[in-house]
This record gives sequence, structure tokens and C-alpha cells, in this order.
Amino acid sequence: MNFVAKTDVGKKRSNNEDSYFAKIYNEDISLYIVADGLGGYEGGEVASNILVTKISEYFEKNINENLKKIEYVKNVLLKALELANFEIFSLEKTDEKYKGMGTTVVLLAVVYGTVYYLSVGDSRIYYTDENMLDITQITEDDTYVNTLIKTNVINEEEADNHPQKHVLTKAVGIFENIETSVKILEKNSGDIVLCTDGITNMLSDKEILNILRKNKFSNLAEKLIAKANENGGLDNITAIVIEL
Repeated sequence: MNFVAKTDVGKKRSNNEDSYFAKIYNEDISLYIVADGLGGYEGGEVASNILVTKISEYFEKNINENLKKIEYVKNVLLKALELANFEIFSLEKTDEKYKGMGTTVVLLAVVYGTVYYLSVGDSRIYYTDENMLDITQITEDDTYVNTLIKTNVINEEEADNHPQKHVLTKAVGIFENIETSVKILEKNSGDIVLCTDGITNMLSDKEILNILRKNKFSNLAEKLIAKANENGGLDNITAIVIEL
């Protein structure tokens, strides 16, 4: 198990509203989180930071032998997300300067050989096997445009330039209750990328795969961010790359 992680403000923003967390606790347990804050200069940064802090702290409090049970791990991750959601929602409702704040999240935990993941919003998780012949997005975007695609109103090509491409249908902290599910990736080798839309709006899936193929593992997060900036850097950019 190995990882590299990096965040960058990008070329157009004055502050970074992305946050991330990445930690290998021991040979059996590791946790990775990427969050993209919403709600302007102060709110987005605060929301994403609350999320990674609350989830990681709750997870760490529950590192024990029960993590060998799949349902226990799922419950811990969902409870951690609920706590983060409630704190962000409560602050948004009680402090005017945080009005409208929220955050996306992608999370991946490797626990006793099982890979768990969850997603809310439009940050993404990608998987490629050790041969790197193809790359697969394993999360589903919670966006209005993705809803249109799934209901056959528009196709993938039309989605790329849709005027409401960035409208989210779900985010952490927007509503009092948050609903998502923890899924299991049935893989035990390969590379995984967690990233914000500062990567995916600037790089195609093929470009991401080419960077993974052509660079040393230790440079991958840096190279992904450099290429996103080279292509415009229109948003904050965050990437974690994990070698299973």
C-alpha cells in the first residue's frame, strides 16, 4: 500500500476550497478523503475542512477489532458522514457568513484487505488495474446533467457542453439528512485516483490514464495537477493516487 497526495489553488481562484486527508494507520487500515467545498470564499473552505476532520476523527476513534466486520466498517463510515453533514448544516443555518456552504466528498478506506468507498457530489474515484489498459470511474456524479443522461434526455457528448453541467443534485451539509451508500471495490491490486472536478473538468479520462502510465508513482499527484493547470486550471485541484 502506497499513496501520493497534493492540492493546488489552480490558476483562477484566490483561495483553495478543497481539502483532503490521507493516512495509512497500519498495514491493515488506511483512509483517504477528498472534498470540494461550496459556498464562496469562506464557506467552501470551512465546509470541506469540517468534513475531512470530522470523518477522520470518528474513523480513528473506531479503529478496533470490529473493523474486521464488513457491516461495522460501513456503519462507521456512514455515521462519520452523518456527523460531518450535521455540523456543516448546523453552522450554515446559524452563521450568516456561511450561508449556502456545503461540500462534495469522495472517500476510500482499505480495511483488512477490503476496499470501501462512498461519494456525494461530483468529485470522483477512478480505478485502473496494474496493466493500465483502461480507466474506470467507479463513482457516479450527483449532478443534474448526469440525471439527464440516465433518463436519456441528453447523451454524453451533449453533457460536456451543457450550461448546467456543474449543478449538483446532492452535497454534504445542504440538507439536515444525507443519504448515500458504502460500496465495496472487488479488487486487491491496481491504482485508484480520488480527485475534485478541478482535475476532471481540465483532463479527460484518457489524459488521466496517460499520466498514470507514463510517470513514476511518486510524481503522479504532482503531474495530474500540473497538467490540469496547463489546460487552464479553472478551479482548485486535488488528487490522491493510491497503489493497492
